[in-house]
Parts: sequence; structure tokens; C-alpha cells
Amino acid sequence: MKPLKTFIKNHAGFTLLEIAVVMVIIGLLAGSGISLMRILTERKARNESAGYLQQVRSTLIGFAENNGRLPWADNNADGVEDNGVTLGSLPFQTLQITPVDSYTRVLRYEVNSQLTTSRTVTCAALQAGLTGRPAVVDADGSPTSFPVAFVLVSAGPMDADNNGNVFDNMNTGTHQGNNANGTPNYLRSPPLTGNFDDLTTYMGGNELFVDLCEYLNLAVNNNSGPTVYIYNVNLTSDIGSITVGNSALYTILSGSQIAIYNAPNGPSGGGTIVSPTTPQTPVILAGQDATINIP
Repeated sequence: MKPLKTFIKNHAGFTLLEIAVVMVIIGLLAGSGISLMRILTERKARNESAGYLQQVRSTLIGFAENNGRLPWADNNADGVEDNGVTLGSLPFQTLQITPVDSYTRVLRYEVNSQLTTSRTVTCAALQAGLTGRPAVVDADGSPTSFPVAFVLVSAGPMDADNNGNVFDNMNTGTHQGNNANGTPNYLRSPPLTGNFDDLTTYMGGNELFVDLCEYLNLAVNNNSGPTVYIYNVNLTSDIGSITVGNSALYTILSGSQIAIYNAPNGPSGGGTIVSPTTPQTPVILAGQDATINIP
């Protein structure tokens, strides 16, 4: 057995080389840990913003279902929609929703102006097919832009294209778009592609139509008397006329108010409501198909 003094001498401590190696290993592990933590933090923030976008999208659909229209944008940072403003910030106060994304920024919001008045006007525009702004290029598909009901943009963590605006502009490559002002269109692109780190979502006209608009068939039978005029009170216009002894079938938006007049253009044309009818008009028609008989 070695003497205790010899054992202590042979195991007195680490050499400078051993200490240096340990320090390098510790540094590498620390650096790797910081890098991993940064990546996980950025991913968490991005996922939270993506979830917030979907929450806002659902809230906008709910607002449209309740009000028959989409809200205007906010242009003075109070979170309240400003009448006539189609491009600006999300009207979070009007929607009663959390005001900012995970980057503590209010979303960019643009709405198609055809969809901000009433359910009748909104559904007519959706049925005819949307035109005009906002338009989107979706990087998952064709580079050709198409009009949408609304678009929402989260600016991401930084000014990725270094143009002084956190909303990015990609003006090269197959899919291009300017998320600062939507001119000529917005871009929905996969995350973190080069000089683009925005998160964008939108809603197409056909999708909103399914959620918002329900139509029914209206049959009108004119069994006696002179020609009658079927007047849509919501549209303030005639949808047709029927001579004595004839019938007609119309497709109308559920919730429309219909009146039967004895002259064209309803009250503005000097007509009076025909009576009696079954049911007596004016009447609001909703849900299932309906029939109006003129005895």
C-alpha cells in the first residue's frame, strides 16, 4: 500500500490543460443552451401569434354573423372601427378581443368595402364574387393574386427585409407581396423565408358566404286582381312582377322583408300594399322556403 503522502502528491489537482478543456466544454454547453433557449422562445412567440391570428379570424366571422357585415378598420389607434376606413389596424375594441399579438403589436387589418354595410349588401357582393382590395398571393399556390373578404397580418419579431417597416415587402421571386399596405397585394408565405417573417391569414369570399348567407325560395301566386309587384324592403327595389293568374319563384336571402305592392318600386313609386295576402305583407321571411298567395 502506498504511503498517504505519496497518494496525495500524485492526486493533488487538475493540470492547467485539464482545466482549460473543462472550461471549453462548459462554454460550449452554455452557448448551446442559450442558443436552444432563444430558438424555443422564438418558436413559442410565433406559435402564440399564429394562434392569436386564428382567434381574431374566428371573432371576425362571429361579428359578421351577428351584424351582417364585417367591421371597418381602426385608423387612430383607439381600437374602435372608423367608418369608411378599409385599411388600418385591427378594431380590437369593437371586436372586444385581446389587442396585441405575442410581439405586443396590433395586427394590420384590411376589409373589402363591399362587406361593411348590411347582410343584404354583403351577401349580394359575396354571391356575385368579390372584386378589388384586399388581394392576396398565397405562397402555397399560384403567384396570381385574388380578392378576399379580409386579411390580417402579424409583423413577426423583426423588420426582416430591413426597409424600416416591420411589415415586410417581397418584390423579388415567384411570390411577391407588400404587407405594409397591400399594394398591389398581401403575401401569405411560409415562416422565416429569407427577408420575410410576417404571419398572414385571410378569408375568401366563398368561405364567408357559407358562414354568413342563407337563401330560400319564395313562391308567389297571383290568383286574382291586377299585376302585383314583389318588393324587397331590404334592397328597396322590386324583384319581379306577376300578372293575374300566374305564379313565380324567387331566390331571396333569409331574413329579407318582402311586401306585395300594386305599383312598381313600392312606396317610392306611389304604390300601396296589396291586401289581403296570405301571409299578409310586409313579412320577414327566414329559414325554410315560403309561399305568398294573393286570393
